[in-house]
Amino acid sequence: MKKILTVLHTGLTTVPVIGRLLEELLPPDVVVRNVVDDSLLIDTRKAGFMTEDVANRIVSYVKLAESHGSDCVLFACSSVGPAADMAREEVRIPVLKIDEPMAEAAVTRGPRIAILATVSTTLKPTRDLIEKAAKEQGAEVEIQTFLSDKAFDVLSAGNVAEHNRLLIGDIVKCASEFDVVVLAQASMTNILPELTEEVMGKVLTSPRLGVLRTAQVLEGLNS
Repeated sequence: MKKILTVLHTGLTTVPVIGRLLEELLPPDVVVRNVVDDSLLIDTRKAGFMTEDVANRIVSYVKLAESHGSDCVLFACSSVGPAADMAREEVRIPVLKIDEPMAEAAVTRGPRIAILATVSTTLKPTRDLIEKAAKEQGAEVEIQTFLSDKAFDVLSAGNVAEHNRLLIGDIVKCASEFDVVVLAQASMTNILPELTEEVMGKVLTSPRLGVLRTAQVLEGLNS
């Protein structure tokens, strides 16, 4: 039976990254609806945190997706991920976070975990997810956060090469000092082809793990 997945993006940068994985990993009969509202992240960055207004708008998107037949909603943005918890209380369909499986995996590779982000408002939600996963797994972790605050704006302007140049030194340094390096945003996967195999062994990203989890959830809806 055909399933409908709505993916909620807060910018265009995540659409192709996640879209390629959805095409690769989801059954061909799954219909994907992308909803992009960059004002959600713009307003969150201006405030320095996800405001109540932003959260309410996001919940409205999820409720609208359900009312128009979606079987599942996937959040593509880590900065507004906490709104998924609010939305779960308002709808009957699964509401997933792209970075939740990554947080769970990071704990298994710890205990020394580095979180690297290009948007400051992503750091706390990602840290909270990892700490929650550690508590659920009964694990002790040591987390440090790092910010490359110019890279996201450069990427949004279309300059992937400069985005990668700004990030690569931080990633290599973190990989030499920590058990695992969590790249907190889906958009950061643009850097992966430039990393050595040794560094890649320390790096976790959210898109593939998040889409695999989404595929499992959608498959479960058929049973």
